[in-house]
Amino acid sequence: MSAQHRHRRIGNLLVGAQFTLIGLCVLPVGPTLGSGQLRPLGLASLLLAGLVGGLALLAMGRDLRVHPVPDHTSPLHRNGIYAVMRHPMYAAVLLACLGVALASGRVLAILALAVLAGVLHVKARFEDRLLTAKFGGEFAEYARRVPAIVPQPWRARRR
Repeated sequence: MSAQHRHRRIGNLLVGAQFTLIGLCVLPVGPTLGSGQLRPLGLASLLLAGLVGGLALLAMGRDLRVHPVPDHTSPLHRNGIYAVMRHPMYAAVLLACLGVALASGRVLAILALAVLAGVLHVKARFEDRLLTAKFGGEFAEYARRVPAIVPQPWRARRR
């Protein structure tokens, strides 16, 4: 099996896991915790998810993909929100699922969110390895300066 074929298969598994967990997060079944006091935080998280995801869409345009294997024609995007985080769509997905979990209080959503965070961490590391292979030192320097998912504004001041 070629490396490209193996990468596609791994990517397919990660994307499948991601969408399964998103589905479990939004599935309206199971017991709930609390009495809805966290609903406003959940709604705020959903709004932030929309903002982060929208900014990622604007920055990537037609190059936006769900699959972690980079397209051979896509450039390395480092503008807009990609100047402060390498994987803003993963951040948006996590914020959206966090919003659902907080707003609904469903145990299943909370558990799915925890597992989803792990899957997206693995997916981001996998994608970073592929981007390093594609862009070499250019990506390595970018990755050294820009965090994967959680922006770190204090890092920018030290440059």
